[in-house]
Amino acid sequence: MAQPTLAAVPVAPDLGRLRRTWAVLPVVVRYGVVGGVTQVVYLSVLGGSLLVGAHYLLALAAAQLCAMAFAFPAYRGLVFRAGGPLGRQVVAFLGVWWTGAAMSLVGVPLCVEALGLRPFVAQLLVLVGVVGFSFLGHLRVTFRRRVEA
Repeated sequence: MAQPTLAAVPVAPDLGRLRRTWAVLPVVVRYGVVGGVTQVVYLSVLGGSLLVGAHYLLALAAAQLCAMAFAFPAYRGLVFRAGGPLGRQVVAFLGVWWTGAAMSLVGVPLCVEALGLRPFVAQLLVLVGVVGFSFLGHLRVTFRRRVEA
């Protein structure tokens, strides 16, 4: 009868294969996955803030800050795989992000005050436009690839 060995048994998945699979996915699919997780962060903070009684504008601001802290490194490393000058990318990211945030900070109160929607529902409605704007802005401005001449 063979003696059991004390050799290490791999417990982690094959990360190399996972990375290769992720790398060949179209950028719009990677954005959909990472952007979806970003929205879970955003909507969780927004919903939690509203549940504890925060004013909806304060809840929107808190959700924006938390989601932004998650989104930049995730978009840079996982979606667009961008190299290049970090400082320029941060400034461009903030410009695109806060333009989308402004869309929320104007659109949500408009939907709440003028249409009588609940803040969370209003945010879901406004997100439709923000997501499309955000993808194109980050693709074309924040993480654009420069063509070498």
